[in-house]
Amino acid sequence: MDLNLLYLFDRIAQLGSMTKTSKALNIPKSKLSRDIRKLESQIGFELLNRSPRGVSLTIQGKELLLQIRTPLQNLSASFQVIKEKSDQLTGTIKITAPEDLSTHLLTKLIAEFMQKFPQISIELYSTNHLLDFNKYNIDLALRIGKLKDSSLIQKKVCLINIGLFATTDYLNKSPKLTQVEDLKCHQLAIFTDLFGNPMNNKSLTELKVQFTSNSLPVLKDYALQNSGVATIPTFLCKNEIRTGQIQHVLPSFTYLANPLFILSRPQKSTPRSVQLLKRFLFEKIQELM
Repeated sequence: MDLNLLYLFDRIAQLGSMTKTSKALNIPKSKLSRDIRKLESQIGFELLNRSPRGVSLTIQGKELLLQIRTPLQNLSASFQVIKEKSDQLTGTIKITAPEDLSTHLLTKLIAEFMQKFPQISIELYSTNHLLDFNKYNIDLALRIGKLKDSSLIQKKVCLINIGLFATTDYLNKSPKLTQVEDLKCHQLAIFTDLFGNPMNNKSLTELKVQFTSNSLPVLKDYALQNSGVATIPTFLCKNEIRTGQIQHVLPSFTYLANPLFILSRPQKSTPRSVQLLKRFLFEKIQELM
């Protein structure tokens, strides 16, 4: 039995008119009439007396109304309680993100969010592996690069650009660096995967590379030691760029540009707290990038 049909019947009984019910629920009168006919067909008897002056309940219709009105009201009240609980800014949010993003970006933003909403608790799983949302009961995830064949909602936040950076001290003591070919005269460190393979950009493959790492913070530390030029995300160097300690070398050159996505479950009943955190992270990360 379709509960929506019983709900429509109850509303018609309350308003005493198909026309009034159609307007109140914003449903075409023709569809409303078909739905009531469908309900009558399912239960095996007529519920309404129809006439040019309107409708009235049959004896069976009155009996059915007595049986369903209280249960429908209780059910509606239960839905309202659930909705109110989901709207409350309480509970625990589980989020996962890559280690580099967690350490150098996400932790600070989460602390700021929890200052605004102290009743919300957050569990951060820092890992480069994409955790299964269902298995670990994850609410949100930050991931670099779009997933293939995923049922998750993927919202693009920004592009993470990885360029060439070096300290001012290193550059002052080293040969000029005005084009990519000049890197042949410099110590070079690049971002690679776990097996030492360059992540992108064939224009650097012919250059001699002195140091590689799959950790972006490690590459930043390499540069801060005045060891050479390293491929580092722009957002990871903002403070040092502002103080003049690090310079963006060859700013028109991009070693790698990958989109950052925020992932969430494909459901309409997402708690308001999760919705707020998702919007907060989306806006704040865009500002920082």
